[in-house]
Amino acid sequence: MRRYAKFIKWFYPGLRIKRWVILLSLGIILIFISSFYISYSSFILWKTFYVVLFSLGVFFFITGTTLLIHSFFKAIVPYQNKELIDIIYEKRYLSRGPKVVAIGGGTGLSTILEGLKEFTSNITAIVTVADEGGSSGRLREEFGILPPGDIRNCLVALAEAPQLMRDLFQYRFREGDGIKGHSFGNLLITALADVTGSFQGAVEESSKVLAIRGKVLPASLEKVRLKAEYIDGSTKEGEDKIPKEEKPIKRIFLIPPHVKAFPQTIEAIKEADIIILGPGSLFTSILPNLLIEDIKKSICQRKDILKIYICNVMTQHGETDNFTAFDHIETIISHTGEGIMNVCLVNCGRLSQELLIKYAQEKSFPVVSDIRRIKEKGILVIEKDIISHHDYLRHDPYKTARCIIELYNGYRRGWKEWKKR
Repeated sequence: MRRYAKFIKWFYPGLRIKRWVILLSLGIILIFISSFYISYSSFILWKTFYVVLFSLGVFFFITGTTLLIHSFFKAIVPYQNKELIDIIYEKRYLSRGPKVVAIGGGTGLSTILEGLKEFTSNITAIVTVADEGGSSGRLREEFGILPPGDIRNCLVALAEAPQLMRDLFQYRFREGDGIKGHSFGNLLITALADVTGSFQGAVEESSKVLAIRGKVLPASLEKVRLKAEYIDGSTKEGEDKIPKEEKPIKRIFLIPPHVKAFPQTIEAIKEADIIILGPGSLFTSILPNLLIEDIKKSICQRKDILKIYICNVMTQHGETDNFTAFDHIETIISHTGEGIMNVCLVNCGRLSQELLIKYAQEKSFPVVSDIRRIKEKGILVIEKDIISHHDYLRHDPYKTARCIIELYNGYRRGWKEWKKR
């Protein structure tokens, strides 16, 4: 009886299915009838009539089939702004792309993800959970959850949802007691963490809402703080407070020191074809992930894949003042050991003089690419024009992602062949 009831549902009004089924069926009937009479009719006038009838049947069949599929598609696909060809492209082409793990936090990571999703849907973003500033810091303190801000940015970067939905996630309240300064996405993730019973559950549900390509994972589910030791021997705790000291940083530590990695992050690293570190704040976005022993160990054990460090375009005041590209790499290796990377991607594109003046006012200057010293470390240096020519001196998402995919394709053909290019 249930099967019969389900069958009857197909004929309910308003489904926009019956009309195309009828048209499709009519086409099949006309094709069969006209085919029969074309074969047996000897009278030329009748034969012509049945040929026309056959053509009409084919037209009805093709039209009915096409519109029936389109009707199903519009009903099933959650966001109807996507064209059918885009769905096929994503499912067939992007799903065969390389498995990429991108590690970091802040604006740098989300920028790279935005470009990578145009080349592959097999993306895993591993995001730092040490953020203590702004909206994330307030929610972390008030609700005891992991900071949602960097994760929100990565979710939006990978989103395929309509622009309005992405803008909503990034919307920041300008007024209101208690919510001023908070972003809607941060509040939603906080609420979902309570509803689902876990922070990771909140991230997964947010991923569904935004229909993201790939997945976003916290580096750990444990509450972590950062502690910095400066060159002068002094120390400071708190991700947001460390750069404000404006002193050269000697080392960065996790509190507590022995933090367990989120298991899914280790699985993603073990299955990755490409591991990307950066760009982003060296001491407060990239290193916090690599200081988790399981993550560091898993990356170093992967000897047979590309491990690319994307060097920042500009220095960051309070963290990497006067740092060269080699200094960035040397700092990472001193915290993690050898084997954490085998490629360094640096920008060689021209920087806008107007923007350089603005950045200089913030004590931020171009990172010098001392290539010879990097090569002495056994690290391959790739120089490409990957700069964005908009309002900020940062990496262009598409250019950078395309360079990474080209590098991967070259690596698949043979490492020696790529180095000769």
